This record gives sequence, structure tokens and C-alpha cells, in this order.
Amino acid sequence: MSKKLAHHEAFGYEPLRMKPAHFASGFFTALDDSVYANALLNKVAVTKTNKGLVGDYSAEKILGGLRDGKLIEEAMTQANVELLRVLVNGIVNNDSAMYPAFKPYKPKGNDYTFISPRVLTKGSQTDGYAGHFVVTVLGATPEGRAVLDFARMIAKESPSTLERFVNPLLTDKSESSGLSEKYDLDYGELTVDRIGRITRQMRTQTEALARLCENLADYSHYRRIRYLILGLLAWLMNYILRTAALDGGIDPLLLCDFLGEREGPIRQQSQLCYARLREIVRRAYLNLADAGRFSKNWIADGLFEWPNREDENDFRFLEQHFGDLALRMGYAQPRASRVPQKHFELQPDTLRTLMLSILRHEAASAITFDELCERLRCTWSIVVGGHAKDYEILRRNGYFGFDEADLQRNAAAFATRLESLDLAVEPSDGLVLCSTEIGEVL
Repeated sequence: MSKKLAHHEAFGYEPLRMKPAHFASGFFTALDDSVYANALLNKVAVTKTNKGLVGDYSAEKILGGLRDGKLIEEAMTQANVELLRVLVNGIVNNDSAMYPAFKPYKPKGNDYTFISPRVLTKGSQTDGYAGHFVVTVLGATPEGRAVLDFARMIAKESPSTLERFVNPLLTDKSESSGLSEKYDLDYGELTVDRIGRITRQMRTQTEALARLCENLADYSHYRRIRYLILGLLAWLMNYILRTAALDGGIDPLLLCDFLGEREGPIRQQSQLCYARLREIVRRAYLNLADAGRFSKNWIADGLFEWPNREDENDFRFLEQHFGDLALRMGYAQPRASRVPQKHFELQPDTLRTLMLSILRHEAASAITFDELCERLRCTWSIVVGGHAKDYEILRRNGYFGFDEADLQRNAAAFATRLESLDLAVEPSDGLVLCSTEIGEVL
């Protein structure tokens, strides 16, 4: 029996511990099926390992190799080269997902910060084929294909400053990743019927991604890449929660706290919300098996049983996947590994990304704060208390310990956060308007 088949039937990809850099590599690789070896980049960019640098990664070897390749002047000293390596590391290892990838090292994965398609590297799929899965699903609808076209466009823009800086270390020779063939071989085919069900399930979120891409037209190259990846991760998170909740069996709301009161009722309920959704994802395979969603009962067959473990079936990999994703995409805080204190609190870049996905990039399209909060809930399942029905919806889903005044204060704090990001304005008492072009609204 293969766990990969169970992962395929559950989510369509393997839920690994994943950083945005891992997902970005998988996504952009799936777009055009091209990867690069970039051995020299890796050897220069890796500046330390737990047991020290040896072989071609040693300081002396790097200095000699750069001189032999005429990539540096003879006058360059070892100290100068080490400083250069630190700079290169800061460019391509911003997400701390890069490892020594060539002899004598054998890493589990290696992903550079995405600055251009030329840094996409061959090797293991550190995103569990999540990027390939998202590309496949988005490619099945006009709105989704518009998102993919936008991604290809920004990926192939003229070389940026950062790419030019590391250009001497990059190879121009690409090769096929064989990603699609590997996926079909390891996991199985994503059938037309299944893709159709997912596209219908995620139609609203896919439309929001298309709107995000339209609104990013005037943003800088790197901001467009960053916001696109955050938007795609929001899509993936919504898909995970919907799937784990059996697409309607449970309402996967994310109650976000903007008050910052550590012992306040909103913070406590947001912590409860995080813990509840984390548990829903952890139990996803059990619930899917009970609902008959698998071709065979992987759970009854003992596929996920671990000897000498407290739990008969161990699904910690699912809660780790959820926790990593929520934290690193800017949904959850604090960053420290204090699980009981984890709560939902959107970080500035993530908040801007979500707003750009539900607002039109036109001054005349300003909407009221109440309408924005409804769109935020209906599109991304995020609740802040700014809509008239939020209190009732939260109570119906089992969140108590606060009153409507608490929610109103949280909504007011959220509105203030939007104003600080130039996404909202209060032209008169009690009236908050939201727009991506708030200056023109005034």
C-alpha cells in the first residue's frame, strides 16, 4: 500500500511541511516544466552547514573556481569572496529553504527564493506537488487560466536587479522537470470529473485570484510575485479547510483578532478557532474515510498506524502542514512554537493581498465596510465582526464568551488597520469606505 495514493485521493497532493518558497518553486516549475542545475550558484550561495563546508563548497575551492572561470578579478581576496557569498545567500536564501545540493551533500530538498525562472532547481518536490495540483486545477477554467497567464508574464519579465547580480552564477541550459509524468506515476491521474468538482467548489476563490492579478498591474515586479504567491496560498488554505470539513459539513470560519488584547475574549475565541481548524485538518483522513471518499479504507487497512505511538493512527503531519501554512502565509501568530497561543491575525502583506482580491481597482468601485466584511467572509471564510450577521454566524458555529460590543471593537480595529494600509477611509462618522484607490475616493 502507498500513502501517496491516500494523499492523492484526499487532497490531490502530499501535505508536507511547507514554506512559501517550496510552494513557489513547485508552482512556477509546473507552469513551464523547466528547471536548471545551477551547481555554481548553489556552491557560492551556501555559506554554512551544521558540520562545516567541505569539498567544492569550501572557501578555498570557491575562490579557485571563480578565478578559473574568470568570474572575479585576480585581486579579489578570500575575504572579498566570502562577503560576496553572504550577499548571494541573502538574495536566493531569503526563505531559508536552500541547502547544499551537490556532492558530497544529499539534501531532502533545495529551493531558492524565486527571483526568476532561472533559479528553479531540479530535485525532490518539497511542496508535495501542491504547486502542480494548483496549476492543474486553475488551468481548467477561464478565470484560472488568466491567473496562470499572469504568473507566466511576471515570471518572464526582463531580468531584475537581483537576477542581474547573480547572473554570472546561473546557467542558461534548462531541462524538463517531468513534473506531470512524475505526478501521474507516483500519485495517479487527476481525472476530469474530479477537477470539475474542485473548480466548482473553488469558483469564488479562483475569481478572487483573477481579480487580484488585475489589481497587481501597477505593482513592482517582486511585490507582484509575493502577492500572487500569498493569494495562491490563500486559495490552497481555503481548499484544504473545505476538503477537511467535507465541503459543507462544517463551516471553516477564521475568526481574526485585531485588538491585540492577549487575555481578551476575541483573542481567546480566535485561539479556539485556530485549535478547532487545526484539529479538523488533523482528522481529515479519518473523516474522509468515514464518509466513503476513498476508493478503499486506508485507515482500516492500517496505512497510517505507527507502532509504539500513543495514537493508533498518527496524523501529526496534517496538523503540521496546516500550522506551517497558516503561520508562513501570514494568517496566524505568534511565530514562536507556542501552539496554545496561536490565533488568527492577518499580517499586512497578507491582508493587502486579500483586499486586492475582493476589491475593484477603480475609485468608483469603493464599497462600504459592511460589504467588504461580507465579501471577506464569503470568499476567504475570514470573520472580523464588521458585518451585521457576524455575531449570529459565530454563535451558530460555537463561538461564545464575547458580546456584540467586543466584535464591534474588533471590527473598528480592523478598519483602522485598513486605513493604515490606505485601503479604507472614514469620510464621516460611522461611514467607512474601502477601495484600492482610496486617494481618488477622497
